Amino acid sequence: MGDSTGAAASFGGGWIFEESLRPFCESVSEFTGYDFDDLDWQAVENALPGTDVEEPGGWYDYPLSGRVPMTLLVAADPGSSVVFVRLTGEPDDRTRTQIEAALYIFSMYSMR
Repeated sequence: MGDSTGAAASFGGGWIFEESLRPFCESVSEFTGYDFDDLDWQAVENALPGTDVEEPGGWYDYPLSGRVPMTLLVAADPGSSVVFVRLTGEPDDRTRTQIEAALYIFSMYSMR
């Protein structure tokens, strides 16, 4: 029995190193056909300090309105060097696989 509500699926939940957030955003945007630029990064970067993964409503959501519309959600983990990320949307299998691979890579390696 499928979900008949049409609600976007949430997936890719996990953490990445904070310094890898911009390359992660750029990678996800590339996979979804969105042109993530300096203004997009400024919005995410400026919102991050006001987020907290431990707080209800502590996530910041940012739309990636590309070929495959997605919403990026980010939340800081105060006192650590990681950021929690997840996405919502209805990506095709290829895009989902690419995003999940990027999440794995950016959680294993720091971009310094």
